[in-house]
Amino acid sequence: MQQETGGAMGFDPLDADIRACPHAHYPALNDQPVQPVVGHPGFWLVSGYDTVSEVLMDPDLYDGQPFPGRDLPIMSAMRPEPHKRLRGAVQSLFTNRALGQLTPYVEAQVARRTALLAEAGEGDLMDLWANRIPLSVIAHMFGFPDDEADLERLHGYGDAAIRLIIPLGGPGLSAPRGLRSRLAQARGVLAAAPLAARMMRRLPARDRRAMLGFPNPFADRPGFPRTGFARHPELIGQIFAFNLEVLEIFLDHVRAPGTSVIDRLIPPYQRGELSLAEVLTSAMQILVAGYETTANTLATIVYRFADDRRLMDRLRADPAQIEPFVEEVLRIDAPLQRTLRRTTRSTHLAGVELPENAQLIVMLGAANMDARKFGDPEAFDPQRDNARRHLAFGRGIHMCIGAQLARLEARIAVEAFLRRFESVEMGFAGVPERITDKDVGMWGFKHLPVRVHPRVERRAA
Repeated sequence: MQQETGGAMGFDPLDADIRACPHAHYPALNDQPVQPVVGHPGFWLVSGYDTVSEVLMDPDLYDGQPFPGRDLPIMSAMRPEPHKRLRGAVQSLFTNRALGQLTPYVEAQVARRTALLAEAGEGDLMDLWANRIPLSVIAHMFGFPDDEADLERLHGYGDAAIRLIIPLGGPGLSAPRGLRSRLAQARGVLAAAPLAARMMRRLPARDRRAMLGFPNPFADRPGFPRTGFARHPELIGQIFAFNLEVLEIFLDHVRAPGTSVIDRLIPPYQRGELSLAEVLTSAMQILVAGYETTANTLATIVYRFADDRRLMDRLRADPAQIEPFVEEVLRIDAPLQRTLRRTTRSTHLAGVELPENAQLIVMLGAANMDARKFGDPEAFDPQRDNARRHLAFGRGIHMCIGAQLARLEARIAVEAFLRRFESVEMGFAGVPERITDKDVGMWGFKHLPVRVHPRVERRAA
């Protein structure tokens, strides 16, 4: 809930009501682009298009590493020097050439999932379509099996990663208390321990140190991110299970190279430009960046189709507007509403003095709704000439590496949806349920019940 604080409206990123409807709070945030977070000492909200851009474009002053003195081996958090090396090695997965080779597979998966949605007629769009398309693509990229059970397992890995590895978009939850929580933690530790031991045995000593370098998320240190909840050890076990699967696939390809996308990581690994730990953390980051954010974008597109049927008619009449339409969806419904930065020294930002190690919750979603950058920002307007200037994928060295893949999947999915369906309606098996329980600020749906109406082919007389 909003509270008054120092003349500015308070915004608690952990408030479930705010998570369910953050956009209503963005004008007040943009009017005061830097303000402390009520109830969370050491954290500041950063909003406004220009202020957010300033932070994202200065990785030396505004570090992606949330913990002072700890370099987490996560590409989206790395300091400029190691980031340049790692991103340079992984970038080959997302070149125009690589995406061109991937396009036929994306088209085939979109066609398959769209046909299954048409056959079902109604159901949860997330299960039938929005989740399955990007999950299939990511499985293909890493050589995963892609039957339904395998995709469901991959979905679980991605969910665990978001809750554990990329929860650093806010202050997080306090460590749980009570016997039941401690028992749940103990069960999780027992389940994760054998997987962790197998993982550590497979890695060289340097990589073991890197993988064990993550700080304790249960440490209640004021001003530091945390993810304190009872399932944490259980989810860590899922991360180890994912790492073991990726490691087996990767080492198999090292022994017998093929032509899959993952083979592009082998040369930089063999040249010493990538460690095994970095291969694994890169795979996890690509899973998260390439799956859930894309799934939420696909779901939001269909949600907007249901809300305004004219959109489908307009896009069918002028397919050249599909790409601008997708960009406007990304602007106003950014699948990632915020990210985190930390000041490496004391500084002033938008007239506010910030100490060293200030934790900044960088409000990407609010920046995209800044009236100083986007006229009438609440209006959904695919015709606006600067929609592509949104910050849904970030900016600077940490701009989402999978942005072009996400755009490719969205364009192909929209084209297929328009060809196959005349219209879509909401709410026949329940009501849309927003994501409100992921600290990174995901904006999307847990469940999106829909009914689709196939197009009727009109034959010439």
